[in-house]
Amino acid sequence: KRGTPAYQLAVVVDDIRQHVTDVVRGDDLLPSAARQTLLYRALGHTPPNWWHLPLVYGTDGLRLAKRHGDTRLTTYRAQGVRPERVIGLIARWSGIDTGPADETHNMTADEFAEAFDLDRLPRTRVTFTEEDDAWLHRG
Repeated sequence: KRGTPAYQLAVVVDDIRQHVTDVVRGDDLLPSAARQTLLYRALGHTPPNWWHLPLVYGTDGLRLAKRHGDTRLTTYRAQGVRPERVIGLIARWSGIDTGPADETHNMTADEFAEAFDLDRLPRTRVTFTEEDDAWLHRG
């Protein structure tokens, strides 16, 4: 379990063995960073660079989950939603596509990777709305 000492130690040892230098994870894991930093130092290693990104929430303010309907990528794929639509939505959430929400653009993975900038990422939670879902299906 995430909060247990054994979990924290296992994560740090795995990262050290795999020579992990950068970690991008959800902001729900931010409290683990301090614990893991102490463990890295106790084991004589330098901690990686960490980025803690906002999770995606439903309009009810709760973390996006099954209670919000089936939002798995496999489901959207089965419904005919093209990858460029999903990437376009993520680009808007990531600060890459800064136009109005109703003008979100399709984007390829290569375009996203080219434009991606950690400094543009939101510092607040991201909300998946009914409008987002409808936009995905309009493409």
